[in-house]
Amino acid sequence: MLLTVGIATGAVLWRLHNDALERQFALAGLTARAMEDQLTQSLTVVEHTLTLAGSDPQARQRLAFYLQQAPYLRSVALADSTDRIRHSSNAANLGIALDRRMFMPQSTAPVAVLRSGSLFAGRDFADLRSAPRQPADNLSFIPLLLDVPQPDGSWHTVVAALNTDYFLNFYTSHLTALHGQIALLRYDGSLLIRSNPQPAATVYSPALRIRLAQSEAGSFTEQLADGRQLITAYRASRVYPFIIAVRLDRQQILANWRHEANFAVAMVGSILLLLIGMASVYYLRFEKLEARRQRDEEQLRIAAAAFESQEGIFVTDADNTILRVNSAFSTITGYSEAEAVGQTPHLLSSGKHPQAFYDEMWRQLQSCRFWSGEIWNRRKSGDIYPEWLTITAVSDAQNHISHYVATLTDITQRKRAEEEIRNLAYYDPLTRLPNRRLLLERLQQAVGSAGRRGNEGALLFIDLDNFKTLNDTLGHDMGDLLLQDVALRLNQCVREDDTVARLGGDEFVILLPNLSKNHDEAAKLAQRLGERIRLALNVPYDLAGHDYHATPSIGIAMFADGQHNGDELMKRADLALYSAKAAGRNAVHFFDPQMQKNLSERASLEAALRQAVAGDQLRLLYQPQIDHTGTIYGAEVLLRWQHPTLGLLSPDRFIALAEETGLIIPIGQWVLEQACLQLQQFSLQPAMAGLSLSVNISIRQLRQTDFTVQVQRILAASGAPPQRLVLELTESGLVDDIEASSRKMAPLRHSGVQFALDDFGTGYSSLAYLKKLPLDQLKVDQSFVRNVMHDQHDAAIVRTVIVLARALNLNVVAEGVETAEQLAFLQQQGCHNYQGYLFGQPMPLSELLALHMGATATPSSAPLSA
Repeated sequence: MLLTVGIATGAVLWRLHNDALERQFALAGLTARAMEDQLTQSLTVVEHTLTLAGSDPQARQRLAFYLQQAPYLRSVALADSTDRIRHSSNAANLGIALDRRMFMPQSTAPVAVLRSGSLFAGRDFADLRSAPRQPADNLSFIPLLLDVPQPDGSWHTVVAALNTDYFLNFYTSHLTALHGQIALLRYDGSLLIRSNPQPAATVYSPALRIRLAQSEAGSFTEQLADGRQLITAYRASRVYPFIIAVRLDRQQILANWRHEANFAVAMVGSILLLLIGMASVYYLRFEKLEARRQRDEEQLRIAAAAFESQEGIFVTDADNTILRVNSAFSTITGYSEAEAVGQTPHLLSSGKHPQAFYDEMWRQLQSCRFWSGEIWNRRKSGDIYPEWLTITAVSDAQNHISHYVATLTDITQRKRAEEEIRNLAYYDPLTRLPNRRLLLERLQQAVGSAGRRGNEGALLFIDLDNFKTLNDTLGHDMGDLLLQDVALRLNQCVREDDTVARLGGDEFVILLPNLSKNHDEAAKLAQRLGERIRLALNVPYDLAGHDYHATPSIGIAMFADGQHNGDELMKRADLALYSAKAAGRNAVHFFDPQMQKNLSERASLEAALRQAVAGDQLRLLYQPQIDHTGTIYGAEVLLRWQHPTLGLLSPDRFIALAEETGLIIPIGQWVLEQACLQLQQFSLQPAMAGLSLSVNISIRQLRQTDFTVQVQRILAASGAPPQRLVLELTESGLVDDIEASSRKMAPLRHSGVQFALDDFGTGYSSLAYLKKLPLDQLKVDQSFVRNVMHDQHDAAIVRTVIVLARALNLNVVAEGVETAEQLAFLQQQGCHNYQGYLFGQPMPLSELLALHMGATATPSSAPLSA
């Protein structure tokens, strides 16, 4: 009997020992997978951010913006062809030389792959200038490098300092120092991060190196030099050159099991001693000792099987009637012992499993005397919960099943943890929408389904207009509230089988599968949904008490017959989105192959324009300005581009592009410098000293914080007389912030510079800024002058502008005067300054000087008349 009890006790303890190890192997593997998913997701954001920075012509001014898109970075920088940092979000990094050979995967030539360097001590690249020291867990970073191909075939190198604290905090929040260690390594085995210093043995052990050569993920037990054993789970990143290793101390894992085993052995030993003493007494005093002994052995087997575990337990007889339960059973199920005894396990049935599930369970029990697996059960309260159920059949002396012992564990928390890990891998944490990874999986399924069924689908790219302005003015918290509200509205607009995803930032994507077999019908449905979304997102938002109005730009790409892969469709929808933004935003555009051509042409034109600024391809023409006596009193400076192959280009071909790319700043400064140099030359010639030059100022120039200082510096450097310089501003450039514009204009006006309001009447035409701004003249737009003899409304507008200017003591210049009839009308209304083809087209400086000298050489020049 003692041998039987000892063997039974040992068997149960050994099974619990193996179960404990199996659970820890599973936990280590699950943790390694979660850490690898988090690493891949984070580095995907980093790679996307660095790709955008490397592709952005304005990256050197927007590095701080890109740094905000990836909070796990300490800095973002651009390196030149010698791998020396030239631009960085951290000015201290400038000039640092990088050794490309230290990055993995190694390549001396540019390659469009995110590459990692070894762990560096310090907070950023700037610390490389100081004396070398050992990297510390609390002050170190991982250098990253990405070569980004450019449209012209060149490469831009983007580097970043990856913050180890971000990953360290994430690791320690999932696995404490008491439970084990999480380590991040490069493919060459060098250690980058570990959540705690214990165990202190080398992470990249020979055993791990051999396992990695065999498979990308797995787990094993390894023994250290001091005799300790570790449970190690590893996982190599599927995308990036990193390895996640999770290491658990086997002795620490089995500590609880040893405690329970000691307790169980002590309890069973005590029971055995008691039973032996009682048996001895009974043997001496009663003749029925044998029958009682058999009953005691039966109770002993039940006790050994039922009470050596802290899990929920119930015992049934061979007919499946519950005989006994423990307190953990009552805690988990809600049924007391009195309520459970006499019932069958059907008491706990949830109804979620078919009868075939239970038939297979009993078949295995009868053949193997054991069953284990996940099952859904119902508590007394009616709640359905997941549990891990293990059933063991207990046999009597004749090997017939006499009892069943079942142990159950509530795995609700484990399931929640698994679901949370899945959410981290496939869902955006802010909006709870599918992320890029899940979207691409569903997109590939939808494309394949469209090919099989012949249905057309659509992909919608949605971007919020001017979202950065909200973050800059009200803060990122308000931006997050807006993104959450937008996600809610998008879900309300789509069907149940559609997918709404967030790619990052303010970019959303909607996948519409199975629209229609007819192309036109599918396109109409997609257009209708796009408009519904646009209108829904136009409704004002309440952001924590702030009223905010946002508009979306939407691009649509259709797909059918599986003719496109997911990446191609994403590019097409993105091109359609770009078209919607280029058309003025708050619009819905479909993809058209012409978009691709236009984008390529625009990229070529942008590259050529950058060369034009540095290659002396810009030219200035001058259009004379005439007063009522016929005298040339000045000229407007007009810009042209002498393109190497397209010839002389007018501003409407390239100014809008210059505004978008920021090239208008150096171009505008060059025009202003040339005009001031010319005014200085005029001042040295008595016949030309009275001429003034008008220079157009773009809205982006005016918004420069040091605009006033720039103009003053150019005037001082050139020696030009300020009173002969006229700066022409447009209505749209002033209306955004009248007060700021007035503050910049006032010092220049005080020094003698004149200001003209160009194209008056075509924009907002508010009397408020006419009153508040230090203006000297109004320029009537040529669109009104052109039809003044044929359109009574245009004639009325011109008369009103002239009267208004006279009342405000402003000069009036009429643009676009082409006929004598137009001139006569303007003279009749009291307008005395003109500009247009009637007096001269834009011309080179030499022709302007000849025209002026010819006019001034005739003292008897008569006043202009009709």
